[in-house]
Amino acid sequence: MTLILRRWWPLPALILLLIFPLVFAEPYYHLLGFNVFLFATMATGWNIMGGYAGYRSLGHSAFYGLGAYAAAIAANQLGWNPLISSPILALGVAVFAMLLGWAMLRATGAAFVIASIAMLLIVRLLANNFENITGGAPGLSLPIPPWPPMLSRLPFYYYMLGVLIVAIIVSGFLRRSRFGLGLLAIRDDEGKAEMVGVNTTLYKILAFGISAYFVALGGGVWAYAQTHISPPFAFGITVGVQLILYTMLGGSGTVWGPTLGAFILVPLSDLILFQFGGSPIHLAVLGAVMMAIILFMPRGIIPSIRGWQEARAAPRATHTGALSMEDLQRMQGGKTEGGSPSEAAAAEHERP
Repeated sequence: MTLILRRWWPLPALILLLIFPLVFAEPYYHLLGFNVFLFATMATGWNIMGGYAGYRSLGHSAFYGLGAYAAAIAANQLGWNPLISSPILALGVAVFAMLLGWAMLRATGAAFVIASIAMLLIVRLLANNFENITGGAPGLSLPIPPWPPMLSRLPFYYYMLGVLIVAIIVSGFLRRSRFGLGLLAIRDDEGKAEMVGVNTTLYKILAFGISAYFVALGGGVWAYAQTHISPPFAFGITVGVQLILYTMLGGSGTVWGPTLGAFILVPLSDLILFQFGGSPIHLAVLGAVMMAIILFMPRGIIPSIRGWQEARAAPRATHTGALSMEDLQRMQGGKTEGGSPSEAAAAEHERP
């Protein structure tokens, strides 16, 4: 029964998510669901690079902003619908990320983190200065979605849910594939991974591109939902920080960890914002929650739960097959009568 629940629980969860906006018809819940799916998708993408390969980037907001601006420019100049063009344009961002990765991924550890932040700042600076293309500091406006206003965010809700499902399937496939095993080997010890034949440079570049794809795709859909974007919001470092927090909460390097983290923290952040407003208290409360997570569950929820389950199962496994006191007494009695303990135990086992 437990095995069946572990294998099939996503199906009833998906059914609940499909009927959720029909039960809670207020536009706020549609927007909340969209934001949860958006950040869960992007955190899943970030996890491919930061969780599987162990290269934690703080500059993934660069791909988020590039995807947003690509969708906005294509909508304004070519008339492309962002919901159709975003998955295609995100491929271009992924290729751009792989070209950057060829140079950036030569750095490791703190040097890579600094390089990722520098990448974000450079791209944001370019967006501010290429006014003829990006609109400069004021930004760009996008066409209004064609569906009736009564639907509000409902189409975005279902669209982003579909994208999240694809992201989880891709992440799970990579995690179980030879490519995923190579990324995990790089995370554990890159030098040893090279020694056993893993092409670490190629693996890291591909992971960087796949990771950037889902972040860029989320940026394109977000731009259409906002109908207006500007560099401070499209290229804000807070987006990259959020992706890391969601992944760390759920469990870095796990398939479901980023999604679980987003499902918890996005609504919690909204709740804290409603309670304390946009004051610094909101940030202080959220920061305290993050500190508690890091202190008490540094590995994240999913790895911590697995660790607790293994710890509980370990004593049972240790005592499996151990003899009770009654069995020992019988064995001692068998020895006293002239037989060996093993013979007494065998006789006891054969006794009906």
